[in-house]
Amino acid sequence: MFDDEHEIKDITSVLGEAFDGLNVQDVQRTVDAFAVWRKIMLSIRSSTNPNEGANLAAHSRIIDLKNGVLLVEADHPGWIELLQLRKNYILRGLSMYAKNMGVQTLAFRLAGKRGNVTGKPFSAEEARGLAESRVRREEEVLARAAGGRASPGGASVSEGQAAPPAPELEAALSALRRDMGA
Repeated sequence: MFDDEHEIKDITSVLGEAFDGLNVQDVQRTVDAFAVWRKIMLSIRSSTNPNEGANLAAHSRIIDLKNGVLLVEADHPGWIELLQLRKNYILRGLSMYAKNMGVQTLAFRLAGKRGNVTGKPFSAEEARGLAESRVRREEEVLARAAGGRASPGGASVSEGQAAPPAPELEAALSALRRDMGA
């Protein structure tokens, strides 16, 4: 059934070709970056949630580093909000433990969404508007999870808009609101 163009290759030669262009130093730097990220996340503590860092580590991961921007992915918008609140702490940790990475800032994306770190940056007003709309959406989700059908602003919430947050995320958001005096 095979002609001269199609030949069966030994698995060792296929694997050898696949890993032939792999640079061991690049692989080691990648492994080191993931280890540093986890170390920094696990060091995060709050007075109301001593497991905040472990939760953040479990729900986030680094995706890309380009031009000094570290792209971080999280599996729920609430985790992105918590990461943004800890951004300065994370950047200090990266400057202490991974100077060679050259991270200058962080960018965040929701898991499953496409995005990279080469796009046009947001203005301060655009970023503030996006953050405020995320907070409104999270408040709507929390209101629905608590049994209410209306958002804090009084508008009704449509079905299937977002999954309810995990209990530990809801607790972390509540603790942040208390800490911020909201």
